[in-house]
Amino acid sequence: MRTGGISVLELPSMLPAAVFGAVLLRFAAAQTQYFEVLEYRDPTQCERMQCMSVRSQYCREHKKGFYLYEKGCPPGQICTLCEYGNDTHPTLCKCENPPFSLPVLYGQECNLGQVCSEGQGSCFRPCDTYLHITLCEGTDHCAWNRTTLECTDRLAETHLVFWKEMPRGDASFQGEEILSRMGPALFPQGFEEFRDAAAGYRLQNILLEDIIQLESLFLQLDENNDGELNAQEYTKLPNALVQLDATALAQKTAAEQAAAGGARRLDDEHPKEGRHLVGHLAVLNATAPSSVTTTIEPPQEIVVRPEACGAMTPGRYYCSFDQSCKRDCKECGWKSATDTAFSQCVMPTPLSCHADGSKEFCHTDQSCHPDGDCSECVDRPIVDHASHLCMGRWWSPEPPKQWTQWVCRDRNKVGMPCRNDQDCIYGLKRCLGSFCQPLQPYNPNMTCQNDYDCPHLGFYCPADPTGGKNIYWVQYCRRQKEDGSTCKEDRECKPDTLCNLAEPQPRCRKFFSLGIGTPSKHDSLCALGWTDRFGKCAPPANSKQTGRTCDSDRDCETTDPTGRTGRCVCKAWWDKDDSKFCNPVTGDYEDHWKNLRNYISFRSSNCGSFWTEEECLRIHGSSFKSLKLKIECETQTLTIQASGQGPYLPPDDCSPPILDYTRFPDPCTELNGMPDIQVATTGSSGSGGRRRRRTNVAKIIMQTVNPDYK
Repeated sequence: MRTGGISVLELPSMLPAAVFGAVLLRFAAAQTQYFEVLEYRDPTQCERMQCMSVRSQYCREHKKGFYLYEKGCPPGQICTLCEYGNDTHPTLCKCENPPFSLPVLYGQECNLGQVCSEGQGSCFRPCDTYLHITLCEGTDHCAWNRTTLECTDRLAETHLVFWKEMPRGDASFQGEEILSRMGPALFPQGFEEFRDAAAGYRLQNILLEDIIQLESLFLQLDENNDGELNAQEYTKLPNALVQLDATALAQKTAAEQAAAGGARRLDDEHPKEGRHLVGHLAVLNATAPSSVTTTIEPPQEIVVRPEACGAMTPGRYYCSFDQSCKRDCKECGWKSATDTAFSQCVMPTPLSCHADGSKEFCHTDQSCHPDGDCSECVDRPIVDHASHLCMGRWWSPEPPKQWTQWVCRDRNKVGMPCRNDQDCIYGLKRCLGSFCQPLQPYNPNMTCQNDYDCPHLGFYCPADPTGGKNIYWVQYCRRQKEDGSTCKEDRECKPDTLCNLAEPQPRCRKFFSLGIGTPSKHDSLCALGWTDRFGKCAPPANSKQTGRTCDSDRDCETTDPTGRTGRCVCKAWWDKDDSKFCNPVTGDYEDHWKNLRNYISFRSSNCGSFWTEEECLRIHGSSFKSLKLKIECETQTLTIQASGQGPYLPPDDCSPPILDYTRFPDPCTELNGMPDIQVATTGSSGSGGRRRRRTNVAKIIMQTVNPDYK
């Protein structure tokens, strides 16, 4: 473990007796392990964690990148009443009651006090109407500003910019190109993202890692030393790359001169550190026109029974307000809809309007409008054919300002399940057969705006490749390209393929299809699931250090002959011993990582290229989640078997217990608890069942390593 900063043992000589006594009380009450915090943040350092004292008024004390003290909250409360800190002061949080709200169902009005129940859609309304962090960050379009303590619009999602995919050019040109592609959502950028973005980048055909350690380059850009790069700091990247390019050229020149002089040729591409890139893994209504029959007027008389009204020729409708027969229910006050089955005037609803000649119900004036025509319905001119409602423009990317349009509903892509048209925001924006329908491919009358308008399996929406110069180009949905076709980006290729930019002429390549020695931009394109340090498919390596402590990726040695290393990762909960350990690599997994192959196969064949992993999980539920958990559980099992330690979770003696399965996951226990899946024996049910099951899973794995383990 790195040392530095001020430790507990140094405090007596630096603080007055009274102050030291208070500090010592805090440490004595909250920990039994040596606890040290660095004075300055290193790009790769992990956060030190510890259970907070039960006597503390706070539930969390967090200094990002340095340390975290935490404990759970009493039942019924949440740890969200926070005073947010900065680079010098930690964030302090207290327990509080959740904000009061009433649960509402699908299709019902939602607002500040009415929240959509789970599985009943979301409330798409302006972000400034969310007044609590839990409600704000529970949406897809809002984020909580920890400075102003307000809910603001979430920045548009932007994919990580990989440096090695930049167009050919000198270092200055490529640096400027990287800057131009960096969206606001990518800032601030931590070291993990910086490392993934820079992986495989070359200057003078020399890997960047062979010229400078990425940690050193990150520190050069990080002017305020806060462990993150903001947009201003990132502007120094082009100049830094120019300087490194000169260094690379000097290395290359020296090597060539040494070779020319008969000296032993040095390998400019000496293995140091590998990188594992994460691929970036993406209807018509038929209505019958109503007919109107005009016949001879009946004699005027008062009838007090609906049956008598219905027996008249032509039929009339009973109005309960004045107990008379009406030729048109618009004469019967607010009961303006017609129930032809019982010859009565009834209150307009979506169902009663639909029964009355397939009309549409307008909430604004509480009346029925002509079939398929909501043009006269104020603020709701769009027809939802599935629900027979007049609606506002539900597919707008901006939330509606009118509170009358804040309704619990889904915002789904094509191919996803739906209940009504208003659940579909792309394609035809129609719900037919309980699924959101796409635009028809190759139909010149159905031009698409983006890939989400097209069928989600095997189609995309390409723009004019001439940049608008082809006057005959029609932008409609087209099939994605087959394996072996030339491409520029992944969206052009079928879901079970990626655009392999590592080839001189990029082509669509199927997952796990490339032979040994073939350049590949990602491990998953290689038949054996592994690329060497120079980005070529190779026999899968095994890790020499799985589960063992490490300081950086360089410590995670593998059997790869080119020197590609594994990944050194932080423990989910670090309160003792060293902070990091080495993860397994492809060769360590069963059958060349068959669980990953099953996961990719399911996702590409069911979710296509343009659904996110979260969307695929939401739609396919446990069948997809179990495949993801199997990958994570196998990683956890290999780590425990190799090191005899883990899983790294908050200890049971934290009081109240910390129950946050997002930050502190236990995939084997979660997988074990899923139906029809057996990984280990299950624990007892109830409030403490999950925590006990965690212990059982880890214990069983440990006993397979050491039979004497108790």
